[in-house]
Amino acid sequence: MRGIAVSRAQRGRALLAGIVAYTDVVSRAIGEALNFLPTTMSAAPVPQHAKRGLIVFCAEQGFAGAFSEHVFEAAGGDLQGAVILLAGTRGAAVAAERGIKPAWATAMTTHVEGIAVFANRLAEALYRFVAQGAIATGDIVFSRSVPGGLRIDRHSLLPLDLGRFTRPTGKEPPLIELAPDLLLDQLAAEYVYAQLCEAAMHAFVAENEARVSAMMAARNNTDKKLAVLLQRERQLRQEEITTEIIELAAGAEALQGNRGG
Repeated sequence: MRGIAVSRAQRGRALLAGIVAYTDVVSRAIGEALNFLPTTMSAAPVPQHAKRGLIVFCAEQGFAGAFSEHVFEAAGGDLQGAVILLAGTRGAAVAAERGIKPAWATAMTTHVEGIAVFANRLAEALYRFVAQGAIATGDIVFSRSVPGGLRIDRHSLLPLDLGRFTRPTGKEPPLIELAPDLLLDQLAAEYVYAQLCEAAMHAFVAENEARVSAMMAARNNTDKKLAVLLQRERQLRQEEITTEIIELAAGAEALQGNRGG
């Protein structure tokens, strides 16, 4: 099981670079599309009491330690009153234990090849809640593998802040066949999809690495307990041998005394 987790984590890390590169391409395309629109254009204002959506990536399978618990702790008090979209079967079980009720939950893919389909399903659910007016803003919360362990990452997904994209200068604008606002809408949807793919892949890698760490810790703990038990066995055996020697010596002395008497 540990070998499978290692293999999946390695495969996920190998594909992450491609997803990040794809996100960068879409980001640059959005920046170029913005040049066709007024420079003052930004994200639409969000109502003060807008309903917050949280997309939470948790563990799909067991033997991953406190993986899901750490994600929920990072979300903190924002879980109360938020519309929660939860990925991960094991995470759903932990949520139920904590009294957290997601508005939508799905199984997390267990293979890297399923990340694209999974992200599509998640995006469809997100847009459905947005269309219904149930969500006005949305954050994603997921684990990321970093040197020395895992880190919980959280950032805004909706509404899209157009100010984060750089408008290129000093170059010919690209030829487009769509109206600029329609082009920007489609690129924005592609960017959200890319962000979901990236978050899902990070969570996939992090979960498998957490599983490897948990299983190694369990193995080390078992080895330590076994060493303690073996040491205790040797001590008890030594005490038993010592007791037997004392009893034999006492018996020999008693026998010799009886003969001398």
